[in-house]
Amino acid sequence: MTYFLFSGTALVLEASKEKLRNYNMRGMRVILITASFAAAYEYVWNMFAWFTTWYRNGGALDLTANTFHNHTFLPLNFNFATKTSFLIFAVCLYCWYFFQRLESHKSPAHE
Repeated sequence: MTYFLFSGTALVLEASKEKLRNYNMRGMRVILITASFAAAYEYVWNMFAWFTTWYRNGGALDLTANTFHNHTFLPLNFNFATKTSFLIFAVCLYCWYFFQRLESHKSPAHE
């Protein structure tokens, strides 16, 4: 599912490249780089928490749940949370790179 969502995002961006050339994406790039930093932080935190919980409690690594915080619902599985954080990080970083590349290749007619 992670690969599918990342590939889908890349395909949609590549398909809309000509339409997106007409817009100024500087603000969006700032938001995307900030979101990718936050997602990277969450990814690293999840990895440390995941392995710390597994080290303390033992058991199957993929079934280790985050029980450190009070949740409204069931405790979140670290496997899912880590994949989701990495997906958000990768998509934000790719979108930032895409918009950066798009602006650097803008023709004078589009400015």
